[in-house]
Amino acid sequence: MNRFHFVQFILIIFFVSCVDRFVIPSDIDSKDPGQFGAGDTTFLQISPLWDISFGLDQPEDISIAQDGRVFVADKGNNSILVFDQNGNRPIGFESLSNLMDGDNNEISPIDVDVDKKMNVFFIDGSQRIFIWNQYWNDVPIYKVSSSGTFIHTQTNVDTTVLAGTDIWLSLLNDNEWNLTSVDMVQNESIIDSLTGPHLFYDGSEEMNVYLDNFYQADSSKFTALTAPAGDENMIFVTDNYGGNNNQYRILQIQFHRSLLLELSGGEYVWAFTGRFGSTVKGFGTGAGTVNQPLSIDVDYQGNLYYTQVGNYFPVHMIYPNLSGDFAVYTSGFQPEADDIMDPSWFTNAVDIALDDNKNIYVVDDINSDVTVFNSYGDYFKKAGYEQDSIKVMSEPCAAAVDQRGVLYVCDRESSSIYRYQLSNNLDEDITPED
Repeated sequence: MNRFHFVQFILIIFFVSCVDRFVIPSDIDSKDPGQFGAGDTTFLQISPLWDISFGLDQPEDISIAQDGRVFVADKGNNSILVFDQNGNRPIGFESLSNLMDGDNNEISPIDVDVDKKMNVFFIDGSQRIFIWNQYWNDVPIYKVSSSGTFIHTQTNVDTTVLAGTDIWLSLLNDNEWNLTSVDMVQNESIIDSLTGPHLFYDGSEEMNVYLDNFYQADSSKFTALTAPAGDENMIFVTDNYGGNNNQYRILQIQFHRSLLLELSGGEYVWAFTGRFGSTVKGFGTGAGTVNQPLSIDVDYQGNLYYTQVGNYFPVHMIYPNLSGDFAVYTSGFQPEADDIMDPSWFTNAVDIALDDNKNIYVVDDINSDVTVFNSYGDYFKKAGYEQDSIKVMSEPCAAAVDQRGVLYVCDRESSSIYRYQLSNNLDEDITPED
């Protein structure tokens, strides 16, 4: 057992687990926002179609990691399938196949997202959120914390506690206590559990029930999740439970330090568990309220976009006001002023996605198409049609856009992923359908 003196590594850990809110560089705000122009003619389908021959069964959601890899929540396979941009299956992601929970029950994922820390989050429609970290598989965990000594910042009283206990978690996340030294051990059982997919958040956990006391946290039915693109230690999920209390809402789940890890390369990082943070937005029928939510996405400025079934508007965007002690979210689109708030565009808006320029893509599984708007909510174009307005897709259910501007759309009924790109933006290595 080795004793790790914490102070000498404080800078390393700060950069890995920074909890400061992501600040948008000034040069980003001053750049051209990437709005669609008159020369952007039509969305062409890219060949080949990713279908059952690529291992797809029932793709429910799709996410593009910052390295360009494509993560697909496939409910039929009980797996998160991973592809490169050419449709090849890279090695190193086998742990995401045939997913099982801690009780050896199958997990059928319905949504997936990947954050900057290489955390892969996914949900199964219950009150649970699961996580798998790619980095910890590329650079394996060597040791985990077994105990540590804390000193109170004002009284200089110190105490030594065992890792994983309630008091450990409390002191580890209390600004009035500093962790000054840690005992690190090779605990293969804990290392194996952290290396594989595991539970990140459970609404039925006692502390989350206590913190989320206005709602029935243990009955939540998460329909979608999204992870900010920056260094924020949080994710957002939509809750479609309903019930007598109209439990339709957007939750913010905070990262809560749980263990200190030493990786095989000598780097020290935090392992986190999810802890209820707040209800960002609750039930309502006006702009910027929530009513039977289905999907959610977040842009680099922290604005949240979501679709819903309930009255009165299928698509919303809310933006945070950070001037107070906590964020207050206000509607960013207004009825009768912004095209995207017009319900006539949609029959059943089941998913929403953003590209790097905040252009908005709304998937409709009944209309079997994707409606595209610019970042101001102005209508631009439809995707999912051949010439003569012939529909290509059967039951599209989710979308994502990579850094090249390629639009990926999951089609549940045909067990496929369709890909499109604007005709004037085709890369040399991309082949359109004939």
